[in-house]
Amino acid sequence: MSHDMEAVGAASLGALTSGEHHPVTQGEPCRNCGEIVAERYCTRCGQLASNFHRPFFSLVASSLADTFALDSRLWRSVPMLLFRPGRMTRNYLDGKRARYVPPFRLFLLTSVIFFLTVFGLGDQLGWYKDWHIAPGSPVQVSETDRDSAIAALKEQLAREDLSPESRARATAALEAFETDVQLPFVAEDGTVDRQALDEAIEQRANDGASPAEIRELKRAGEQVARVFENQDQFAARFREWAPRFSLMFMPLLALMLTILYAWRRKVFVYDHVIVALHFQTFVYSLLTMLLLCAAFLHTGVGWLVTAGSCWGIWYLYRLLRVTYGTGRFMAALRTSILLILGITVLFLLALGLVILSFLLT
Repeated sequence: MSHDMEAVGAASLGALTSGEHHPVTQGEPCRNCGEIVAERYCTRCGQLASNFHRPFFSLVASSLADTFALDSRLWRSVPMLLFRPGRMTRNYLDGKRARYVPPFRLFLLTSVIFFLTVFGLGDQLGWYKDWHIAPGSPVQVSETDRDSAIAALKEQLAREDLSPESRARATAALEAFETDVQLPFVAEDGTVDRQALDEAIEQRANDGASPAEIRELKRAGEQVARVFENQDQFAARFREWAPRFSLMFMPLLALMLTILYAWRRKVFVYDHVIVALHFQTFVYSLLTMLLLCAAFLHTGVGWLVTAGSCWGIWYLYRLLRVTYGTGRFMAALRTSILLILGITVLFLLALGLVILSFLLT
């Protein structure tokens, strides 16, 4: 993933520089097409009219200065995007584009910063150190989840119409939750005893289970064992595919907006794509700020989640109102629908990411 992130980061920083640090001699022919260059760029082909045949240190100094001298569009775009929801989007859709960073470029830049923060800073601060399950350690289940699972299983067992097979599975699961669940069949070196695992599957299989069903259970057990033995690879796959899956949310959000505003004849899919880009750019920026606050200000996670959720919901509401000119009630209704659909889509994407990571491990 690091190579992908570097490529995207370089692409996102392109065209954000002023280009004024390389010396140009005006009035000379363009070295690419021969057109006389009146100012800095050729009016025919767009090439910078600078001579790069000059001392090495002068070339490096000019290139570095040009790389890090971001022009005013970035400083104009970011505050407006964060604190005036919908205003920059509306201006951009009305044709006032020159003053702002292009939406997709800004989206790429914030996504790179976000994922570098999540993975880079998280590694440095040890956010992922407890994700690895050690051999012989208990399966970590919170008390709330454990109590909820036990209550659900007891409620299921109280049903008189429950089949014997389902009752047996529920009873076994209840016994596992009510005792300290340990990782079975795992040696001290982290490997899984395949023979013991297969024997346990055969013993726990229902008497009526067919050989094909038992083979499927053994195949699933083999997959779980392989993933357990290669947890580092699973984490690497997860990090590799997480940014790619997150990019899929943007077109899905644009599709949701297209459906919600299908009756607006003067609003096109292009408009919804710009709105989706700006909203996901805001989300990346917000999450980055929350992560930095958690890392350096040691702010409580509960407060950060609450503040971030409230800000995000309010931002989406204002974005719809300002961009589409939607009334208060309809904006609130559409915000609620988008939140429900968005959470569902994110859950499905996360589930697909986990399944894909298992398959590729």
